[in-house]
Amino acid sequence: MGKKFKGLLAVLLAIVTIFSSSDSARAFSLTELSYGAGAIRSIAKCLDGSLVGGRSSGHEIEVLGSTDKGKTWAGRGTVANNSAIDFGDVMFLSVPGTNTVYCAFREYNQAKQYSIVICKSTNSGKDWTYDSMVISGQTSFVGAPWLFLANNGDMQCYYDSEPLASQNGSSGSQWIAMQGRSGLAGDWNKYGVKAASRDNNAGKFVRDGMASVVDLGNNRIMLVTEGIEDSASGGVYSNVVRAIQSFDGGNTWDYSGRKIVYQSFIDSASGRRYNAYCPVAIRIGGGPVGVIFCTDEDFGGTPDMSNLDVTKRRTHIKYIRTLTTFESWGGLTTIWTNGSAAYAPGMIETASNDVVITIDHFAGNQRFLRMIP
Repeated sequence: MGKKFKGLLAVLLAIVTIFSSSDSARAFSLTELSYGAGAIRSIAKCLDGSLVGGRSSGHEIEVLGSTDKGKTWAGRGTVANNSAIDFGDVMFLSVPGTNTVYCAFREYNQAKQYSIVICKSTNSGKDWTYDSMVISGQTSFVGAPWLFLANNGDMQCYYDSEPLASQNGSSGSQWIAMQGRSGLAGDWNKYGVKAASRDNNAGKFVRDGMASVVDLGNNRIMLVTEGIEDSASGGVYSNVVRAIQSFDGGNTWDYSGRKIVYQSFIDSASGRRYNAYCPVAIRIGGGPVGVIFCTDEDFGGTPDMSNLDVTKRRTHIKYIRTLTTFESWGGLTTIWTNGSAAYAPGMIETASNDVVITIDHFAGNQRFLRMIP
């Protein structure tokens, strides 16, 4: 074997390679773009090609933008600032062909009530005004909103909802709720309050949350969510990643087809399953759906509790994708393992098959990677 060929082989082996028992080997390159202040989890692409996202410091939602596909980030504005309200679960959605960006987030006020609020910018995230409130005044948890533009032009909001589960006879559970409006404005009552993700048995204990939503085309939608395993292992319900689909634009959901995208293995010593949690899904290159998520499965010892403070959970970041259909999954690979303090990974496709990944490392530090299949 010649020296040049050996050198080329070494370069090729440096590329992250995905192997699946039911699919041919795939590969993607992964390079680090930056580390420091930046957007967390949810990022939108503006009309001028720049990226916009944000993060909450508790009482303020800061907006950051990047004009070089995630290499550098700069402050772009402030969505909300109120010392009497706790803000969280910040999500951004841009309207294609316009400079309009929406921001959805959770509020928790001094009366101990939760709300889902929407704000709007018409200049790519620089200035913000109040838009609407999807749901408000809830004493049980609602949060983690995800905005989605349906094929018919309606804006939909998916969010964690303990009240919806309780109202339907499953107290203690958490479902993914969906409310929508006609087009981009107006009240959030076009669809009522839909249960977008729950078990086929409405009375079964589930804890679905942190939804992200992907357009599969032809009015078909996939929702990917953090959840818990069906039966407790070692007396504990560990986190798994699940997916469910709608074939009519979100009006109805296939509860019987709700399935596990990824669940980790069980630790033999404790009898407990390791966790897979906080996923984000996007469709890449008009082809497969890719999901990035957190897991503690590489650390050994007793798995973390699923309700442990996220800053104390041991975390690596991994990626999985659909195979020949949107119902089959494989090609698991590792994205980040350099430590343990990480949370809320996110992805956005800046161009076809050109993906920016973000990872939150807490204390104002975010990491950005570039993934190219």
